[in-house]
Amino acid sequence: MKKTAILAMVVLAGCGGTDDSTSEGLPRGVTADTIKIGSHTDLSGGLAIWGVPATNGERMRFDEVNAAGGIHGRRIDFIVEDSQYQMPIAVKATNKLLNVDNIFLMVGAMGTPMNIAVMPRMFEAGVPNLFPISAAVQMYEPLHPMKFSYFVSYRDQARAGMAYMTEKFDVKSVCLQALATDYGAEVEVGFNQAVEELGLDVTYVGHHKGSETEFTGTVTAIKNSGCELLVLGPFVKDAILLYSAARDAGWDAPIIGNMVSYVPEIAQASGRRTEGLYTVASFYMPDFKSAPADSWISQWYVRYLELFDEEPAAQSIIGYVIADLTVRALEAAGPELTVEKVLAALERIDNYEDPFGGPSLSFSPTKHQGGNYLYLYEVVDSQWQVVEEKIPF
Repeated sequence: MKKTAILAMVVLAGCGGTDDSTSEGLPRGVTADTIKIGSHTDLSGGLAIWGVPATNGERMRFDEVNAAGGIHGRRIDFIVEDSQYQMPIAVKATNKLLNVDNIFLMVGAMGTPMNIAVMPRMFEAGVPNLFPISAAVQMYEPLHPMKFSYFVSYRDQARAGMAYMTEKFDVKSVCLQALATDYGAEVEVGFNQAVEELGLDVTYVGHHKGSETEFTGTVTAIKNSGCELLVLGPFVKDAILLYSAARDAGWDAPIIGNMVSYVPEIAQASGRRTEGLYTVASFYMPDFKSAPADSWISQWYVRYLELFDEEPAAQSIIGYVIADLTVRALEAAGPELTVEKVLAALERIDNYEDPFGGPSLSFSPTKHQGGNYLYLYEVVDSQWQVVEEKIPF
C-alpha cells in the first residue's frame, strides 16, 4: 500500500475520539488552546537513569514554549506515565494515554519491546510515535508515515564503530559479548553485517543476562580466542564489569560499546575501571562547566540546575532535542493543526543543527531516522572525550 494511502487511513482512524476537540472539528488531543502530548517511560525502575533525565529535558523545552505563548496560541499539555520499564505497565499506560487522555502525539516513549508492542494500537488510533527512547531499527523500519526516530540504530552503531576501529587498529579478528535480549540481538545483527562487509574472522560470541555480575570466565574465553577487538552490547553495570574484568585479566585489546554506554556513570566508574573504553553514539554531551558564561549552552545548564536540582545527563540533552524537533514540526504545521501536517513538517526538517553540538539531523519522505553520522568517544581521565566526528554508517 502506498504511503499516502496508509497516512490517510491512520489519520481517519484518529478522528474517532469523543472529547470536546472532535466536536469542534479539531483532531484528537487538540483544542482551541491545548495540544496533548503523551509519553510512557521509566521514572522509577531499572532504567530510570535514562527515563528521568530524558523526561526532564522534554518538559523543559515544552515549558519554554508554553511560557512564550505556546504553539500558535495553544499550550502543550505534556502527560508522562511511569512504565517502570515493565511491559504490562507500559501497555496500560499507553491505553490510558490513548483512551483517557486522548493524546495527539506520543513523544519519547521508552523501551524497544514496549514500543514494538504498542505501536499498532497507536497507529490504529491515529497517534504518531515520535522519537522513542530506543535505537532499535524497528523504530523507523519498515518505513511508516507515523514512525520517526532520533537515534541511529544499535545495528548501524555496531557496524560503523567496527568499521572505524578495525581500520584504526588493523584488526582482523573480532568477538562479541551482548545481552541476551532483543537489544543485544540487534547489536549482534550489526556485528554480523560488519563481519561480512569487512571480511573479518569471528573468534567468540557470548550472551549474558542483565543480572549477571561475574565475567571472569567470559573474559578468559575471549582472551584465549585470539580476539583483537571486543564489541559490547550491554547496559551500564555489566559494561563496567565486563571492561574491568578484561583489564584485570591483562587483556588490553580495544573494546567498543554503543550509545547505551555513553553515560557519565560508566566514564566515572570508581577506581578508573573504564579508562580506554570506546563507544559510538548519535548524540553529544558538552562540557557545560567550561562553556563561556554568556553562551546559550551555559545558560541552558544554569536553567536546568534551577529546575531539577541535579546535573543534566546526556539523556537530558536527548529529551530537549526531541522536544525541540517536535515543537518545530508543530509550529511549521500552522494553526490549522492536523497529524498529516505535522508529519509532513517533520519530513521537511533538513540539517537540523543540534544546539548542544551533536550530529546534525535530517528527515525526508524516505528517511525517518534523523541522524546523519555518528561520534566516537573514549574514556580519558574519567571523562568521555571525542575521538572522531562524522563517522558514516
